[in-house]
Amino acid sequence: MRLRAIPSAGQRHLSRENRRMTLLRTLTPRQDVMAGELTEGRFAAGLEDVASGTAADAYRKPESFFAQTYPSEGLRTLLNEALGRVGGTRPDAASVLRLETNFGGGKTHNLIALFHAARTGIPADLAVTFMDPAVLAGAGVTPATVAVFVGTSAGASTFPTVHGIAARTPWGYLALQIGGLAAYEIVRGDDEALSAPGSDQLKRIFEGKPVLILIDEIARYLSAAGARKVAESTLAKQTLSFLMALLEAADSSEQVVVVITTAGETDAFAADTEDLASTLKEVASLLARKELVLRPSGEADLPKILARRLFETDLTHLSEKKSVALRYAEAAESAHAAGLDLPPEMVSGSYAKDIETSYPFHPDLVRVLDKRLSTIPNFQRTRGALRLLARVIRRTWGNGVDLDLIHLHNLDLSDSALAEDLSSRIDRPLYEPVIRADIAQQAGGAPSHADEVDSRMGTPYGRRLATTAYLFSLTREVPGVSASDLYGAVLTPGNDANLIVKALDGLETTCWYLHADVRGYRFSTEASLVRLVQEAEDKIPGSKVRERATKILSEQFKDSAFKVRRAWEDAKIPDNSEDAYLVVYHWDDFGDGLGVDPDGPVPRKVAETYEKSPGGGVREYRNRLVFLAPSSGGHEPMLRAVRRLLALEQLRATPELLATLGEEKRADVGKQASAATGLARVAVCNHVNVLYVPGAGELETVVLGTITSASLVPNQTDAILERLESMDKTLVAGSKPLDPAYVRSKLGAQFDSPQPTMEVARAFARRPDLKIVLDRQQLVNLLIAGVRNGVWEYQAPGGGADSWATAARPGPTPRLGEDVLLNPPGSYKDTGPEACPLCDQVHTGPCASGGGAGGAGISGGGDSTPAVNRFHGSGAAGPALVTARTAAAEADKTHVTGLHVEVAELGDHAGKELQRLLTLAPGTGPKATVTYDITARIQLDSPEHEVNIVFRGTAAEYSPLNEALRALLKRPADLKATVDLAWPQAVELQGPEVANVVKAAQSTGPTKCGICINTQETP
Repeated sequence: MRLRAIPSAGQRHLSRENRRMTLLRTLTPRQDVMAGELTEGRFAAGLEDVASGTAADAYRKPESFFAQTYPSEGLRTLLNEALGRVGGTRPDAASVLRLETNFGGGKTHNLIALFHAARTGIPADLAVTFMDPAVLAGAGVTPATVAVFVGTSAGASTFPTVHGIAARTPWGYLALQIGGLAAYEIVRGDDEALSAPGSDQLKRIFEGKPVLILIDEIARYLSAAGARKVAESTLAKQTLSFLMALLEAADSSEQVVVVITTAGETDAFAADTEDLASTLKEVASLLARKELVLRPSGEADLPKILARRLFETDLTHLSEKKSVALRYAEAAESAHAAGLDLPPEMVSGSYAKDIETSYPFHPDLVRVLDKRLSTIPNFQRTRGALRLLARVIRRTWGNGVDLDLIHLHNLDLSDSALAEDLSSRIDRPLYEPVIRADIAQQAGGAPSHADEVDSRMGTPYGRRLATTAYLFSLTREVPGVSASDLYGAVLTPGNDANLIVKALDGLETTCWYLHADVRGYRFSTEASLVRLVQEAEDKIPGSKVRERATKILSEQFKDSAFKVRRAWEDAKIPDNSEDAYLVVYHWDDFGDGLGVDPDGPVPRKVAETYEKSPGGGVREYRNRLVFLAPSSGGHEPMLRAVRRLLALEQLRATPELLATLGEEKRADVGKQASAATGLARVAVCNHVNVLYVPGAGELETVVLGTITSASLVPNQTDAILERLESMDKTLVAGSKPLDPAYVRSKLGAQFDSPQPTMEVARAFARRPDLKIVLDRQQLVNLLIAGVRNGVWEYQAPGGGADSWATAARPGPTPRLGEDVLLNPPGSYKDTGPEACPLCDQVHTGPCASGGGAGGAGISGGGDSTPAVNRFHGSGAAGPALVTARTAAAEADKTHVTGLHVEVAELGDHAGKELQRLLTLAPGTGPKATVTYDITARIQLDSPEHEVNIVFRGTAAEYSPLNEALRALLKRPADLKATVDLAWPQAVELQGPEVANVVKAAQSTGPTKCGICINTQETP
C-alpha cells in the first residue's frame, strides 16, 4: 500500500492563496452604498413615512424593500403570526404581538415589512423566504385594513389630518384609518374630550373585517402625553386605558391583530422619568396578559441583515465563506502554536464556523456592534451599524483594498466622518482628542501615537490594535478588552504574531489615554500614567539624564577578578603583571559618535592605551587589559530609559500630584518606578556592550549579547568574566588544566636557560595569544604538571640535590617566586651523596661530631647544658628540627630551655639563607630571648675590595642593619650565622612556642642548617 503525502497547513494555505477570492472580487456592494446615498434619512425612514407614501424608494417600494431585507427568524414569525390571524389561516394566533428591543434593533423595519406584506403582499420570488406557504395561501383573500400610529409623528393631542379631520387622540386617529368618517363618529366624543373609549366602541369600528393595527414608538408618545392634564388624570393614563380596551377588543375579534413596539432598558426613552418608567411598567403588565413577545432579530441575524442591505451578492451559498473561514482558523492555530495568547473560541475548533456565520464581517465586529455600541442610546443597533459599514465599504471598494473579512480596525478613524460618528455623534465629544492623539492621524494633523508605533516597526498593527481597543471601549457597560481578545480581533492570515504583541507593548508605553488593568485594555478621556510620565520627562534637563546614566555605569561595573578602571576618571592604566584591568570607556570619550562602531576598526583611544604605558613607552603587559566601550547605536535608547526613570522618581516624590491620582494609579507609579530602575540599568549596560579583548594578532572585537531584566547581575564585571570564560580566554579556578608542553612551546627561547618561576606569570601577562591569568594557582598547577611530565625541572633555593624536583626525582613542591627556578630538562646532575653541613663530610647516620642525643657537635650556642640534654638535627630546617624534637621526646624530655640554629653558606645564596634563618625567631613568644651571631665576608666588584661583618646582639639591635646587609648580601659571600633562642622559664617540648618555630622552619627556614634543642634536666 502506498501512503499519500498530506500537505502541511502552510502548503494548504499557499495552494489556496493562489486562487484566493477576496471580498473585492467576490462581493458587489449595492449602488446606493457606493454612491454614498445611504444617508441618515434613508436609514431612519419611519413607518409613518411608508404609510403616507413619502419614504425613499428603498422603503416605499415593496420589491426594493424586501430585496434588501434579510428574512430573520423573528421577522418570519411576525409575518406568519400576524397575517395568519388576519387572513384566517391561523385563528389561534395571538391577537397582540409585541416587538421588544433597543433602538436600532429592527422594530420599525419589521413593522414596515408587515405593513407591505399586509397591504400589497411580498414579491412572489421572495415570498416563500419570508412566510410559510400555508399562510401565504390565505393571505390577500380578503384584503386587510392597515392602521398605523407612530408616537413620534404626533404631538400629545395633534395628529395628521385623515379624511379632512385632525384627530386629537390615538383612538380618533386610528378610527379614521380603519373605517373613515363613520368609524370616527363612534369615538368622536371621546376623541374631543381626550377620554379613552371602551372596548365595545372599538369592536364596532372593526365591523368584523380583517384589521391590522401597527403601533410604534409608544414610549415617546406617552412621554409627551404625560404632561397633558385630563381632568384629574393625564392623557398618558387615558392612552393606557385605550390600549387596554384595544387589546380586549382585538382579542375578542377573529381577524384583528395589534402589533406594538416597546423599548428595552437601554433605550433613550425607556427610563426618561420616574413617572414614565412607572407608566411603561403598566404597559408591560397590560400587554403581558394578551401578548406574544417577539424579538425582531437575534445576534446571529445581524451580520446577515447587514450583508443583505449592503451587498447585491447573495451570500447564502457562497463557497468563498468556507475557504476564508478555513484560512482564518489555520492562522489562529498557527499563531497560537507560536505562543500568541488567543481566546478559547478561536482555538477550540468552532472558529471556522463562527467566521462562516458572520461573513463577510469578522465575528468581533459583529459582537461590538451588537453588544457594545448598541448599549449607547444614540447608536441605534442596525441603523448605526449600516451607517458605519456603508462608509467602510465605499472606502474599501473605492480604494481597491483587498480584504478577506471586514474587521473592527477597518473602521478607519482617520476618516473624520467616521471619527465623528464614533465620538461626538454618540455623545462622546471628549473622545475626539483621544482619537487624534492615540489612534489615527487626522487630515493636516500630527501622527497619532499608534501611527508612530507603526512607523517605527514598519507594520500596521499599532493602528489596528488601537482602533479595536477604542471600539471595545465604547459601551455603557464596563469597558475594556483582554489582550487575547484584542490579538484575536486583529489577527488575519499571514500576520506575524510576535510583531502584534510587540505593537501592543509599544502602544502601552506611548499612548496617552490607553489604560491597561485587570479589566483589560481601554481608552478613556482620563490621561493615562504614560502621559503624566511624558510630561514629567519633558521637564528633565539633559544634563541630569547624562549625570544619572554615568552614575549607573559606575555602579554596574565594579572590581571583581578584574580591577575596573573608569577611563573618564583616570586614563593612565598601570603596566604590571600583577593586576588584570577592565577599562571602561564613557560615551563622551568618543565625541559626537557617542560610542564606537562594532564593525569598524579598533578606536584610536583604545589602541593607544593597549599599546603604550602611562609614561609613553611600549606597554609590556598587554594581556592584562580588557576594554569595554559603548556602541553608537545604543545611546538614545539609554537616554530614554534613564529619563523615564527620573520622571517616575519625580512623580513619586511629588505628594501634591500623587494626591490627584487614584489609589490604583499611585500604586502603579511605585511599581513602574521600581521597574524603570532595572530597565535604566539594562539600557546603560546594553549601550556599553562592545568588548575589545587581546588576541593573537591584535585586539579582537566582541559584541556582548543583549541584556534583559532577568539576565542583569548586580556587578556586570562578572558578566564580562563569564563571556571571556565562554571564549576560553581566561584562566580561573575550575578552568581546564593547561598543557605544559603547549605552554612551553609558546614561551620561546628565553626558557632554554634557567628562569625564575615568576617569569611564567609575566610571560602570560605579556603574550596576548595566551590566556588572561585570573587565578595564579592555575600556574602553580601548570608548574607541577610540567615537572611531572618532564617539560622542565624545578630548583628551590640553597642548592644540593634536595632542592631539585624532576620527573624522575620528586622534590620540593613548585611555587611562583623570584628565588625558585625553572630549568630545561636534563639540568639536574646527580653528584652522589651530599656532604654533611656540620662536618663537611659524607657519612650516613648522625654526624659523629655532634649528631644525635649527647653528641658534641653543635654546642647549643655556648650554654652549659649537659650533652645528655642536647638533641641535634641537620639538613633543611623543617626536617632537622623535627628530628631533634623527636629525639628529645624519645629520651623522655618534656621541656625546652633553648634552641640553637646555625648556617654556613658560601656563594650567591648566602643572603637568602640568612633571611630564611631570621624567620625562625618571630614565633617564639614574648618571653624568649633572641640572639643573632653573624659573621660574613662579602666580595665587592674589585677582588681587592671586600666587606667584613661581625655582629652579635638581639633582634631589635639588628633591625637597623637589616636592609643594608640584605643589599650587600645580594653579592657572593662567605656567611656563618646563628640564632639562639632562650626561654628563662622552660617551655613544653610539644607546646605552642616550639610548635611555632617548627612551623616557621618548615615554611621559610634555611635549606641547609644545623639545629640543637636544649632540654631541661629530667627530675
